[in-house]
Amino acid sequence: MMQQLVPHVEQLDAHCWRMHHQGFSMNSGLIVGEERAAVIDTGSGPREAAGLYAAIRRITHLPLLVVNTHAHGDHVFGNKYFAAHDVEDFHATAAAAEHLRGHGDAERQLVRFLEPEMALRQGPYSGIVVPSGIVADSGEVLELGGVNMELFGLGSGHTTGDLLVRCGRILFTGDLVEEGGPPNFEDADPALWADLLGRLGEQCGRDTVIVPGHGNVVDVDFVRRQHREMLAAIREGKQIVASWPAGSFDPTAYQLELLPYGPEQSTIFLQRLSELLP
Repeated sequence: MMQQLVPHVEQLDAHCWRMHHQGFSMNSGLIVGEERAAVIDTGSGPREAAGLYAAIRRITHLPLLVVNTHAHGDHVFGNKYFAAHDVEDFHATAAAAEHLRGHGDAERQLVRFLEPEMALRQGPYSGIVVPSGIVADSGEVLELGGVNMELFGLGSGHTTGDLLVRCGRILFTGDLVEEGGPPNFEDADPALWADLLGRLGEQCGRDTVIVPGHGNVVDVDFVRRQHREMLAAIREGKQIVASWPAGSFDPTAYQLELLPYGPEQSTIFLQRLSELLP
C-alpha cells in the first residue's frame, strides 16, 4: 500500500487553511465555501496528495476544484490523485499549463526520494494532469458559495506563469514568496521578480496574511525585506557578471559568498543574470 504523507494543518480564518507538507516544506491551501472548496497546489506526487486529500476530507466533503500557482513538480504532481478522486476543474495560467505540458516529465526525478512512484511512472496516480481551466491575463474571481476567491498574476517572476490566490485578507503566493530557504531561480527572471515583489509589497496591507510557497506564514514586512534583498543581490550580481571575460561563466567561491542565497542558488542566480542581461 502506498504511504500517505500527511500535512500539518493550520486554520487561518473561517474559510482558509494552510496545509504544510514536510518533504519540501511546501504549502498547499484550502478555501471552503458553502457549495464547493478550492485546493491550492496538490503536492509533489501521490503520497503527498493522498495525505492532503485525507486532511481536506476531515474538514469538508464539498466538491473540490484545484488551482496550481505554477508548474513546478512539487506543486502539481499531486494533480492526478485529485483527478482520480472526482476533481474535474484544474486552473492555472496559460504559461504554467504550457510548461507542465512540455517539461513536466523532465521534473519527475526532482521528487524521486519523496515520491518514488511519481519518479518511476508507477501506479494509477503517477500521470501528469495539465490544467485546462486557463486563468485570463486580467485575472478572474471564482465563487465558492458565499466566498469569493480571486486568481491573479502580476507578471513573470519565479516563473513565467505565476498565479496568486486571494480570499479576504489571506493571500497564497506560491513560490513568489519564499520563507525558510532561498528563492529558486532556475526558471526565474530576477529583475522581473524583484519588481513583482515591490508591487506586491505595495498592495498588501498590514493585516494581510501571506502564505508563501514554502515555509511559515509571513507578513508584508517579510515581502518588503525579500524585495530589498533581491534588489541588492541584483546590483551585486551585475557587477560580478560584468567582471568575467566576455562569454564566460566562472563564479569564484568569494563571489558566491557575496550573495545571500547560498552557493547552489547563488550560482543559478548568476547564471540567470548572465543569460538575461543585455
